[in-house]
Amino acid sequence: MYTFRKLTKEDAEQYWNLRLEGLKNHPDAFGHSFDDEQQTPLREVQEGLEGEPDSDEVWLGMFDGDTLFGFGQVKPYELSRESHKAMISGVYVSPEYRGGTGRALMEALIEEAKKLPDVEQVILAVLSGNEAAQNLYESLGFEVYAEDPDSVKLEDGTYRDDIWMKKYV
Repeated sequence: MYTFRKLTKEDAEQYWNLRLEGLKNHPDAFGHSFDDEQQTPLREVQEGLEGEPDSDEVWLGMFDGDTLFGFGQVKPYELSRESHKAMISGVYVSPEYRGGTGRALMEALIEEAKKLPDVEQVILAVLSGNEAAQNLYESLGFEVYAEDPDSVKLEDGTYRDDIWMKKYV
């Protein structure tokens, strides 16, 4: 059985190892690269998990006992004219835990977004070629509203588009 909870700076090392695993093993699923991210000091990771003092940003972790195996971020838009939107990003589930847990994690992230004041829309971006993620998001009610061609250039020289998706909550 798994549980959810907000990540804190005490989770930083476990979170960072899992994030680097995702970036290394699935480089075509993320905008960030393993090479860029692996140099980040743990202190910065801890600060990132804590968020800004007055922010409603949440990093949600999915645990098997004390073992973190999945995570994602919900962050409200900051501008007053965009306060009706929140972004889900950085979603990852370790391969050995896949098979329904990604859906559960996304459902939990959507519920976190619904708790934010004034949020009416949840936005996310998925890289082209990541059909499993895009299919999951569509099954949860997200719809494509824009594409950014050649948004990310991978280390092998190929490009991926950012596919922007939205769900009204």
